[in-house]
Amino acid sequence: MTEVIAVLVAVPTFRRPHLLSALLAEIDRQCTDADALRTRIVVIDNDPAMSAESATRNAGAEYLFEPTPGIAAVRQCALDHARTDELVVMVDDDVFPEPGWLASLVAAWRPTRPAAILGYVRYVWPSGTDPWIAAGGFMRRSHHSTGTRLTAFVTGNVLIDPGIARELGVRFDTSLGLAGGEDVRFGTDLLAAGGTIIACSESVCRDDIPTIRATRGFVRTRTIAHGTGYVQATLRERKGAALLIARVQGLFGGIVRWISFTALHLCGRLSDNIALDAQSQRRAWFAIGRMLGSLGRRRDEYAR
Repeated sequence: MTEVIAVLVAVPTFRRPHLLSALLAEIDRQCTDADALRTRIVVIDNDPAMSAESATRNAGAEYLFEPTPGIAAVRQCALDHARTDELVVMVDDDVFPEPGWLASLVAAWRPTRPAAILGYVRYVWPSGTDPWIAAGGFMRRSHHSTGTRLTAFVTGNVLIDPGIARELGVRFDTSLGLAGGEDVRFGTDLLAAGGTIIACSESVCRDDIPTIRATRGFVRTRTIAHGTGYVQATLRERKGAALLIARVQGLFGGIVRWISFTALHLCGRLSDNIALDAQSQRRAWFAIGRMLGSLGRRRDEYAR
């Protein structure tokens, strides 16, 4: 007889109540259709105005308000809210699950029971998007075969075993506030503590990128913030002379990368090679983030 698995499906949200009705209806449908699952759905709202409450209760889902600003606090709230026998599946409020999303995640978890599983997020650019942005590799995810052991962690469509996270003493770092990068840090800590992260290619969520994000200004800000977060994640355990050395290495490494990728970006522009132009510019912006992070500067990806 197939073991029944308890799953808490958690939807972190901030001021997107217009997206919740359709999302929660699809989550509920997949929860109902999935075999050998006992599920419940919770929306965790980070908006002080509690803008998600009405849509959540209308959909018959559980509503929680998390007062601490920042996505890290919301994600940790989801893990803390799970019962001792529950897995947590987290899906962002701006994506939409494709058929088989939930069942595939749990099916991938059953054989080896890892600490976390990453589903795939498929980004879809809006009609009329600048071809330069589409060619630049912005907001893309690597699509790994199911069962592949991963060395990095990103959220959006994930399954986490909160029991393993508690046992290993791993939590989302709420001190990040609005900075972002909480998923990278959580994954780094989970792997360092001995946890395993694997991929599930069959679990797919579609992210229809809004027009407001399909601009060079937005992708520039986001890429720099990611570069800053990457460096700060590598620096956080260092102290004294080791921290100073790491900052200097990060700064000069960022400078070298910025010069190199800026040169490639210019070559791509002069040769009308749009992919070389855009992808090199993306890496140059990431290098700027590395430099800022090495200098102790922070870009809040989720600034309000």
